[in-house]
Amino acid sequence: MTEVDELLARLRNLEPIEPDRDFSRLVVLRGRQRLRARPRRSPLASTAVLGAVVAYLGWALHFTSGLYR
Repeated sequence: MTEVDELLARLRNLEPIEPDRDFSRLVVLRGRQRLRARPRRSPLASTAVLGAVVAYLGWALHFTSGLYR
């Protein structure tokens, strides 16, 4: 066995522990807050995607029109 395999084998043999109720409730509350939060806006990324799409469609139109000449 390699060192990683021995470590994983030892970790598998450990007994599972239950987290505190307060900790579990905090994790659930924070998860719900993140799900309900408004998504962040990123105008730079949106502009980059739009530019890439327009460039690709322009190239595709140019290439396709070259086939029929």
